[in-house]
Amino acid sequence: MSDPVVVDALTVRGSNGQELFGPTTFRIAAGSVTALTGPSGSGKTTLMRALLGHLPTGAIRCAGSATVAGLDVFALNPAALQRFRRTNVAYVGQDPGSALNPLMRVRTLLDEVSHAKAAVSETLELVGLSAEHLRRRPGELSGGQQRRVALARALVRNTGILILDEPLAGLHGALRTEIARLLTDIAAERAAAILLSGHDTATIHAIADNVVELGATSIGNVAGPIRSVASNSLQPNGISASSTDRVELSVARPPVLDTWLDLPADLAEGIGDAVIDATAVHKPAGSPSQVDAAAQRYPMCDTKAESEFVASAGSDVAVVRSGAVEVLERPDPDAQDAVILRSGDSPEPLLRARDIGASIDGQQVLAGIDLVLSGGSALAVAGASGAGKTTLARVIAGLHHAATGSLELAGAPIPVGSRRRTRHGRNGIQLVTQNPRSALNPRRTVAETLGRPLRRIGKVPKRSLAQRVIDLLDSVELAPELATRYPHELSGGQRQRVALARALAADPAVLVCDEITSALDHDTAVAIMTLLDRIRVEHRTGLLVITHDMALITGHCSHVIVLDHGRIVESGSATTVLTTPAHPATRELLG
Repeated sequence: MSDPVVVDALTVRGSNGQELFGPTTFRIAAGSVTALTGPSGSGKTTLMRALLGHLPTGAIRCAGSATVAGLDVFALNPAALQRFRRTNVAYVGQDPGSALNPLMRVRTLLDEVSHAKAAVSETLELVGLSAEHLRRRPGELSGGQQRRVALARALVRNTGILILDEPLAGLHGALRTEIARLLTDIAAERAAAILLSGHDTATIHAIADNVVELGATSIGNVAGPIRSVASNSLQPNGISASSTDRVELSVARPPVLDTWLDLPADLAEGIGDAVIDATAVHKPAGSPSQVDAAAQRYPMCDTKAESEFVASAGSDVAVVRSGAVEVLERPDPDAQDAVILRSGDSPEPLLRARDIGASIDGQQVLAGIDLVLSGGSALAVAGASGAGKTTLARVIAGLHHAATGSLELAGAPIPVGSRRRTRHGRNGIQLVTQNPRSALNPRRTVAETLGRPLRRIGKVPKRSLAQRVIDLLDSVELAPELATRYPHELSGGQRQRVALARALAADPAVLVCDEITSALDHDTAVAIMTLLDRIRVEHRTGLLVITHDMALITGHCSHVIVLDHGRIVESGSATTVLTTPAHPATRELLG
């Protein structure tokens, strides 16, 4: 019996002749899991959709073949292709929320694809959701919950082939491990062939029998067997016991995040210096070369506990938080004296929220939330899927109608709820959502997307608009030629940068980022967060980071609050909370 999925030297080119992915060859046996890995833009989503017989507009298959369930998917007529998709394969896209009918309740969404009505509740429990979610609509679910409902819709169909694009994105550590285990069980128990993609290298290598890496030097190389289902067990952190050595570099701190130094006690209590010597960043804390570097560059006074300083000289930026130093870029050896700022210089916090509450369909989902955000600082909001993080982000952005409490921006009260905040557009609050594909209008080019807020909020004259669009693209490190492209012509990382540029077009005082790196590869996620660090340093923007990624918090946020069931259960210095967690919810996030 032939393998359910056979891909042979498949190559697809876009409408402009660009190769979307190169000659790729692999097979997926029944009862096995194969993973696609590679950076954003390497063609993972395009390849997965090609196995459904779907290619982007204008794209062509220029070589190779794809046989799925014994059928050549590119030889099927429209009616046969529809039957094939309905009976042989289940697909979950990278943005599952956009595939869920917003008017239907979860029960109806599952019933319409299920062959056995009794299996609906059982399947929902498999993905970690209780029966009470059956009455909710997609808009009443968090991003992680939407992803699990979409996965449940795929599982309840009981097909022999599952194609899952980023099924683990947006899930916290413990839940990510549970879903990974579920997929291996489904493959073994149902003899299903599973193809999935993801950027969580540790978990991917732990559950996959084979890994196909796109965008590598030799595209289409298949790593040999990664694991044996019977012999490898997942540890609490999602790493296979037998594959720890192999993935150690992938789960270690990223290079940009690993540039923190503990200042010697005499410096922390005395002058406190921003170390802009990139050669010293990996030396042990307190080494003579580090002390010398600190004493020679950028003297600052009165570095107190929990304070934050920013040192900038030329193109380099360093951030000092609670006696630690973060170096964002290699220094300019010819730079002159630094400009020193301190987040505590403002007499009033930039954003203050008091007793924030929110409900969805009459059910309380947030209660008693208090937070303070200073200009130029970064505050993380962490919590499991469904803890209320996205709802809090929407309340602060003025997008949730059933909200209570009070908000102050730069000392002035602003409306809570979905009342218009027109006069607070410029120097106000902007939200960057988790899924840029659904947030960007597919009918507008990048230039049109950025031009609207520049004209409507920034009041930029029409004659200056084109240059301002180019400037915005440059600020998020995108090439000007991307201005003429549509969202579907961009990679995931590029779409996220465009969404960020659109928010920056309003020149916000506060930027709320909701899980913006959850579906990005490691290098792109690091680049996005480093970019955000630079933006908040240069513009004194307050950054509210919604995330479940503990490494991201450690590397980029000075303080963190942890939500559980809509309430703050722990808060304080990120270092303290993450090294000595006091609440079970925090410990679960850490895995």
